[in-house]
Amino acid sequence: MKLQKPSTNVSPFSGISFVHYEFVKVGMSHLIDTELRSRVKTVGYSYSDIIKNYVNVHYCGGSCAEDIQTHLGEHLKSIPDNSVPSADTLLRGIKELAIPNKTYTSKQGKSYDFNVNTKLNRLNIKSLLLTNQLTSGTYYDFDYDNQIIATEKHDTNRTYKHCNGYFPGVATIDNMVVYIENRDGNANVKFEQESTLSRAYNLLSKNGIKINRSRMDAGSYSKEIIKVIAFNSKLFYIRANKSVDLFRQISEIQKWETVEINYKIYEVASISFTQFYEEENYRLVIMREKSDDIQIDLFTGDTFSYRSILTNDWESSEKDVIEYYNQRGSSEKTFDVNE
Repeated sequence: MKLQKPSTNVSPFSGISFVHYEFVKVGMSHLIDTELRSRVKTVGYSYSDIIKNYVNVHYCGGSCAEDIQTHLGEHLKSIPDNSVPSADTLLRGIKELAIPNKTYTSKQGKSYDFNVNTKLNRLNIKSLLLTNQLTSGTYYDFDYDNQIIATEKHDTNRTYKHCNGYFPGVATIDNMVVYIENRDGNANVKFEQESTLSRAYNLLSKNGIKINRSRMDAGSYSKEIIKVIAFNSKLFYIRANKSVDLFRQISEIQKWETVEINYKIYEVASISFTQFYEEENYRLVIMREKSDDIQIDLFTGDTFSYRSILTNDWESSEKDVIEYYNQRGSSEKTFDVNE
Protein backbone atom coordinates (compact mmCIF):
# COMPACT_ATOMS: atom_id res chain seq x y z
CA MET A 1 0.00 0.00 0.00
CA LYS A 2 1.35 3.40 -0.99
CA LEU A 3 0.82 6.23 1.50
CA GLN A 4 0.50 9.79 0.28
CA LYS A 5 0.91 12.84 2.49
CA PRO A 6 -1.94 15.29 1.93
CA SER A 7 -1.18 18.82 0.80
CA THR A 8 -1.12 21.50 3.46
CA ASN A 9 -3.55 23.47 1.26
CA VAL A 10 -6.36 20.98 1.79
CA SER A 11 -9.31 22.74 3.42
CA PRO A 12 -12.20 21.17 5.36
CA PHE A 13 -14.40 23.79 3.68
CA SER A 14 -13.27 23.30 0.09
CA GLY A 15 -16.88 22.74 -1.00
CA ILE A 16 -17.56 26.43 -0.46
CA SER A 17 -15.52 27.11 -3.62
CA PHE A 18 -18.36 25.65 -5.69
CA VAL A 19 -20.88 27.89 -3.93
CA HIS A 20 -18.64 30.90 -4.60
CA TYR A 21 -18.30 29.91 -8.26
CA GLU A 22 -22.07 29.64 -8.76
CA PHE A 23 -22.60 32.93 -6.91
CA VAL A 24 -20.41 34.73 -9.44
CA LYS A 25 -21.50 32.67 -12.44
CA VAL A 26 -25.23 33.50 -12.15
CA GLY A 27 -24.40 37.20 -11.87
CA MET A 28 -25.20 37.69 -8.19
CA SER A 29 -22.08 39.77 -7.54
CA HIS A 30 -22.91 42.05 -10.45
CA LEU A 31 -26.53 42.40 -9.32
CA ILE A 32 -25.52 43.33 -5.75
CA ASP A 33 -23.02 45.97 -6.85
CA THR A 34 -25.47 47.36 -9.41
CA GLU A 35 -28.37 47.62 -6.94
CA LEU A 36 -26.40 48.80 -3.92
CA ARG A 37 -23.96 50.97 -5.88
CA SER A 38 -20.26 51.29 -5.22
CA ARG A 39 -18.81 51.94 -1.80
CA VAL A 40 -16.23 54.68 -1.30
CA LYS A 41 -13.24 53.79 -3.50
CA THR A 42 -10.79 53.91 -0.61
CA VAL A 43 -12.51 51.13 1.37
CA GLY A 44 -11.23 48.38 -0.91
CA TYR A 45 -14.12 45.88 -0.72
CA SER A 46 -17.39 45.95 -2.66
CA TYR A 47 -20.81 45.14 -1.23
CA SER A 48 -20.74 41.87 -3.16
CA ASP A 49 -17.46 40.94 -1.42
CA ILE A 50 -19.03 41.68 1.95
CA ILE A 51 -22.34 39.87 1.38
CA LYS A 52 -20.72 36.93 -0.37
CA ASN A 53 -18.21 36.30 2.41
CA TYR A 54 -20.76 36.84 5.17
CA VAL A 55 -22.92 34.16 3.54
CA ASN A 56 -19.88 31.91 3.18
CA VAL A 57 -19.16 32.22 6.90
CA HIS A 58 -22.59 30.83 7.73
CA TYR A 59 -22.35 28.11 5.07
CA CYS A 60 -19.13 26.99 6.75
CA GLY A 61 -20.85 26.72 10.12
CA GLY A 62 -19.90 30.13 11.50
CA SER A 63 -22.33 32.02 13.69
CA CYS A 64 -20.99 35.58 13.64
CA ALA A 65 -18.83 37.93 11.58
CA GLU A 66 -15.86 37.47 13.94
CA ASP A 67 -15.53 33.86 12.73
CA ILE A 68 -14.01 35.21 9.52
CA GLN A 69 -11.15 36.56 11.64
CA THR A 70 -10.59 33.65 14.00
CA HIS A 71 -10.77 30.39 12.05
CA LEU A 72 -12.54 30.70 8.69
CA GLY A 73 -10.69 33.56 6.98
CA GLU A 74 -7.74 31.51 5.73
CA HIS A 75 -10.06 28.90 4.22
CA LEU A 76 -12.13 31.56 2.44
CA LYS A 77 -8.95 33.20 1.13
CA SER A 78 -8.06 29.91 -0.58
CA ILE A 79 -11.04 30.37 -2.91
CA PRO A 80 -9.75 31.66 -6.27
CA ASP A 81 -10.49 35.36 -6.91
CA ASN A 82 -12.15 35.84 -3.52
CA SER A 83 -11.39 39.08 -1.68
CA VAL A 84 -11.91 38.41 2.02
CA PRO A 85 -12.49 41.44 4.28
CA SER A 86 -11.76 41.57 7.99
CA ALA A 87 -14.55 41.16 10.52
CA ASP A 88 -14.54 44.93 11.17
CA THR A 89 -14.89 45.69 7.46
CA LEU A 90 -17.64 43.08 7.16
CA LEU A 91 -19.66 44.62 9.98
CA ARG A 92 -18.99 48.18 8.80
CA GLY A 93 -20.21 47.34 5.30
CA ILE A 94 -23.41 45.73 6.62
CA LYS A 95 -24.03 48.72 8.88
CA GLU A 96 -23.78 51.02 5.84
CA LEU A 97 -26.82 49.27 4.39
CA ALA A 98 -28.95 50.04 7.44
CA ILE A 99 -31.48 52.86 7.32
CA PRO A 100 -33.04 54.90 10.15
CA ASN A 101 -36.29 53.75 11.73
CA LYS A 102 -39.51 55.55 10.92
CA THR A 103 -41.83 56.32 13.82
CA TYR A 104 -45.61 55.90 13.49
CA THR A 105 -48.05 57.17 16.10
CA SER A 106 -51.34 55.43 16.82
CA LYS A 107 -54.67 57.17 17.44
CA GLN A 108 -54.11 56.48 21.14
CA GLY A 109 -50.88 58.48 21.02
CA LYS A 110 -48.50 55.51 21.27
CA SER A 111 -45.40 55.56 19.05
CA TYR A 112 -43.82 52.55 17.34
CA ASP A 113 -40.67 52.26 15.22
CA PHE A 114 -40.74 50.59 11.82
CA ASN A 115 -37.77 49.86 9.57
CA VAL A 116 -38.62 50.00 5.86
CA ASN A 117 -35.54 49.05 3.82
CA THR A 118 -36.82 49.22 0.25
CA LYS A 119 -33.36 48.90 -1.28
CA LEU A 120 -32.61 45.53 0.34
CA ASN A 121 -36.14 44.23 -0.27
CA ARG A 122 -35.80 45.10 -3.94
CA LEU A 123 -32.41 43.36 -4.08
CA ASN A 124 -33.95 40.26 -2.50
CA ILE A 125 -36.73 40.10 -5.10
CA LYS A 126 -34.30 40.66 -7.98
CA SER A 127 -32.05 37.92 -6.58
CA LEU A 128 -34.98 35.48 -6.65
CA LEU A 129 -35.72 36.49 -10.24
CA LEU A 130 -32.06 36.20 -11.26
CA THR A 131 -31.84 32.66 -9.88
CA ASN A 132 -35.15 31.67 -11.53
CA GLN A 133 -36.85 31.03 -8.21
CA LEU A 134 -39.43 33.59 -9.34
CA THR A 135 -40.43 34.47 -12.89
CA SER A 136 -41.53 37.92 -13.99
CA GLY A 137 -45.06 38.02 -15.40
CA THR A 138 -46.17 34.94 -13.45
CA TYR A 139 -49.01 34.80 -10.92
CA TYR A 140 -48.14 33.53 -7.44
CA ASP A 141 -49.83 32.92 -4.09
CA PHE A 142 -48.87 35.43 -1.40
CA ASP A 143 -48.68 34.72 2.35
CA TYR A 144 -48.21 37.32 5.07
CA ASP A 145 -47.58 36.97 8.77
CA ASN A 146 -45.99 38.88 11.64
CA GLN A 147 -43.35 36.79 13.37
CA ILE A 148 -41.78 37.30 16.78
CA ILE A 149 -37.96 37.45 16.70
CA ALA A 150 -36.84 36.95 20.29
CA THR A 151 -33.63 38.84 21.13
CA GLU A 152 -32.14 40.90 23.93
CA LYS A 153 -30.94 43.79 21.72
CA HIS A 154 -30.95 47.19 23.41
CA ASP A 155 -33.85 48.58 21.32
CA THR A 156 -36.27 45.67 21.73
CA ASN A 157 -39.65 45.74 23.46
CA ARG A 158 -41.68 43.19 25.38
CA THR A 159 -43.77 41.09 22.97
CA TYR A 160 -47.11 39.39 23.53
CA LYS A 161 -45.18 36.12 23.94
CA HIS A 162 -43.60 37.59 27.10
CA CYS A 163 -40.11 37.88 25.65
CA ASN A 164 -38.09 40.82 24.34
CA GLY A 165 -37.80 41.05 20.59
CA TYR A 166 -38.99 42.46 17.29
CA PHE A 167 -42.25 41.79 15.44
CA PRO A 168 -41.49 42.05 11.70
CA GLY A 169 -44.09 41.68 8.98
CA VAL A 170 -42.96 38.94 6.58
CA ALA A 171 -44.37 38.18 3.12
CA THR A 172 -43.56 34.88 1.43
CA ILE A 173 -44.17 33.20 -1.91
CA ASP A 174 -43.71 29.41 -2.00
CA ASN A 175 -42.06 29.73 1.45
CA MET A 176 -39.45 32.17 0.06
CA VAL A 177 -39.25 35.53 1.82
CA VAL A 178 -40.11 38.26 -0.70
CA TYR A 179 -40.61 41.19 1.66
CA ILE A 180 -39.73 41.94 5.28
CA GLU A 181 -40.39 45.05 7.34
CA ASN A 182 -39.26 45.27 10.95
CA ARG A 183 -41.39 46.79 13.70
CA ASP A 184 -41.29 47.18 17.46
CA GLY A 185 -42.01 44.02 19.38
CA ASN A 186 -44.92 45.61 21.25
CA ALA A 187 -46.68 46.97 18.14
CA ASN A 188 -50.21 45.73 17.52
CA VAL A 189 -50.29 43.30 14.59
CA LYS A 190 -52.95 45.35 12.76
CA PHE A 191 -51.27 48.72 13.33
CA GLU A 192 -50.23 50.24 9.96
CA GLN A 193 -50.41 46.77 8.37
CA GLU A 194 -52.26 48.13 5.35
CA SER A 195 -49.24 50.40 4.66
CA THR A 196 -46.81 47.50 5.02
CA LEU A 197 -48.84 45.34 2.64
CA SER A 198 -49.17 48.17 0.11
CA ARG A 199 -45.39 48.55 0.03
CA ALA A 200 -44.90 44.79 -0.36
CA TYR A 201 -47.47 44.43 -3.16
CA ASN A 202 -46.14 47.52 -4.99
CA LEU A 203 -42.53 46.35 -4.90
CA LEU A 204 -43.49 42.92 -6.23
CA SER A 205 -45.63 44.48 -8.96
CA LYS A 206 -42.81 46.78 -10.08
CA ASN A 207 -40.67 43.66 -10.59
CA GLY A 208 -43.33 41.85 -12.61
CA ILE A 209 -44.59 39.56 -9.83
CA LYS A 210 -48.38 39.17 -9.95
CA ILE A 211 -50.55 37.90 -7.11
CA ASN A 212 -53.22 35.29 -7.66
CA ARG A 213 -54.27 34.44 -4.09
CA SER A 214 -53.41 36.12 -0.76
CA ARG A 215 -53.70 34.15 2.46
CA MET A 216 -53.46 35.58 6.01
CA ASP A 217 -54.49 34.90 9.58
CA ALA A 218 -56.86 36.90 11.79
CA GLY A 219 -54.17 39.52 12.35
CA SER A 220 -55.14 40.90 8.93
CA TYR A 221 -58.89 40.89 9.58
CA SER A 222 -59.86 44.57 9.41
CA LYS A 223 -61.70 46.77 6.94
CA GLU A 224 -58.65 48.86 5.95
CA ILE A 225 -56.31 45.87 5.54
CA ILE A 226 -58.80 43.78 3.55
CA LYS A 227 -59.33 46.68 1.15
CA VAL A 228 -55.60 46.66 0.29
CA ILE A 229 -55.48 42.86 -0.02
CA ALA A 230 -58.53 42.68 -2.28
CA PHE A 231 -57.18 45.44 -4.54
CA ASN A 232 -53.84 43.65 -5.06
CA SER A 233 -55.04 40.02 -5.36
CA LYS A 234 -57.40 38.09 -7.56
CA LEU A 235 -58.58 36.10 -4.55
CA PHE A 236 -57.99 36.32 -0.81
CA TYR A 237 -58.51 34.08 2.23
CA ILE A 238 -58.39 35.60 5.72
CA ARG A 239 -59.23 34.05 9.07
CA ALA A 240 -62.16 35.99 10.57
CA ASN A 241 -62.22 37.20 14.17
CA LYS A 242 -65.08 36.17 16.42
CA SER A 243 -67.71 38.80 17.13
CA VAL A 244 -71.31 39.11 18.29
CA ASP A 245 -72.45 40.24 14.82
CA LEU A 246 -70.66 37.31 13.21
CA PHE A 247 -72.32 34.72 15.46
CA ARG A 248 -75.67 36.38 14.95
CA GLN A 249 -75.30 35.65 11.23
CA ILE A 250 -74.03 32.13 11.86
CA SER A 251 -76.96 31.34 14.15
CA GLU A 252 -79.32 31.92 11.22
CA ILE A 253 -77.75 29.16 9.10
CA GLN A 254 -80.26 26.37 8.55
CA LYS A 255 -78.30 23.96 6.39
CA TRP A 256 -74.90 22.47 7.24
CA GLU A 257 -72.92 20.04 5.09
CA THR A 258 -70.80 17.27 6.63
CA VAL A 259 -67.23 16.92 5.26
CA GLU A 260 -64.03 15.15 6.26
CA ILE A 261 -60.87 17.24 6.54
CA ASN A 262 -57.61 15.69 7.73
CA TYR A 263 -59.51 12.61 8.93
CA LYS A 264 -61.85 14.66 11.12
CA ILE A 265 -65.54 15.30 10.58
CA TYR A 266 -66.76 18.90 10.38
CA GLU A 267 -69.91 20.70 9.43
CA VAL A 268 -69.46 23.53 6.92
CA ALA A 269 -71.56 26.29 5.41
CA SER A 270 -71.24 29.61 3.56
CA ILE A 271 -72.99 32.96 3.96
CA SER A 272 -72.72 36.34 2.29
CA PHE A 273 -70.62 38.80 4.28
CA THR A 274 -71.43 42.51 4.30
CA GLN A 275 -70.07 43.59 7.69
CA PHE A 276 -67.16 45.57 6.16
CA TYR A 277 -68.27 46.34 2.60
CA GLU A 278 -71.94 46.12 1.67
CA GLU A 279 -71.13 46.68 -1.99
CA GLU A 280 -68.66 43.75 -2.21
CA ASN A 281 -69.65 40.15 -2.85
CA TYR A 282 -67.65 38.59 -0.02
CA ARG A 283 -68.22 35.12 1.36
CA LEU A 284 -67.78 33.76 4.86
CA VAL A 285 -66.92 30.05 4.97
CA ILE A 286 -67.70 28.55 8.38
CA MET A 287 -66.64 25.23 9.83
CA ARG A 288 -67.72 23.81 13.17
CA GLU A 289 -67.11 20.70 15.23
CA LYS A 290 -68.52 19.35 18.46
CA SER A 291 -66.62 20.69 21.44
CA ASP A 292 -65.22 18.33 24.06
CA ASP A 293 -66.77 20.62 26.66
CA ILE A 294 -70.43 19.66 27.15
CA GLN A 295 -71.20 23.04 28.69
CA ILE A 296 -73.09 25.47 26.48
CA ASP A 297 -70.93 28.35 25.30
CA LEU A 298 -72.52 31.63 26.43
CA PHE A 299 -71.09 33.38 23.38
CA THR A 300 -72.37 30.92 20.74
CA GLY A 301 -75.31 29.38 22.58
CA ASP A 302 -74.33 25.80 21.70
CA THR A 303 -71.60 23.19 22.24
CA PHE A 304 -69.76 23.69 18.91
CA SER A 305 -66.34 25.21 18.21
CA TYR A 306 -66.44 27.58 15.23
CA ARG A 307 -63.84 28.87 12.81
CA SER A 308 -64.47 31.01 9.75
CA ILE A 309 -62.61 32.30 6.69
CA LEU A 310 -63.44 35.47 4.80
CA THR A 311 -62.92 35.21 1.03
CA ASN A 312 -64.06 36.53 -2.33
CA ASP A 313 -63.84 33.03 -3.81
CA TRP A 314 -67.34 31.75 -4.58
CA GLU A 315 -66.21 29.03 -7.01
CA SER A 316 -64.39 26.69 -4.61
CA SER A 317 -66.25 24.41 -2.24
CA GLU A 318 -66.13 25.05 1.51
CA LYS A 319 -63.80 22.09 1.91
CA ASP A 320 -61.41 23.40 -0.78
CA VAL A 321 -61.32 26.86 0.81
CA ILE A 322 -60.58 25.42 4.26
CA GLU A 323 -57.92 23.01 3.02
CA TYR A 324 -56.20 25.74 1.01
CA TYR A 325 -56.19 28.09 3.99
CA ASN A 326 -54.82 25.38 6.28
CA GLN A 327 -51.78 24.98 4.01
CA ARG A 328 -50.50 28.37 5.14
CA GLY A 329 -49.10 26.69 8.25
CA SER A 330 -45.85 25.93 6.41
CA SER A 331 -45.27 29.62 5.59
CA GLU A 332 -45.57 30.51 9.28
CA LYS A 333 -42.53 28.32 10.00
CA THR A 334 -40.24 30.10 7.53
CA PHE A 335 -38.10 31.74 10.23
CA ASP A 336 -38.22 28.68 12.50
CA VAL A 337 -36.77 26.50 9.74
CA ASN A 338 -34.16 29.01 8.60
CA GLU A 339 -32.94 29.69 12.13
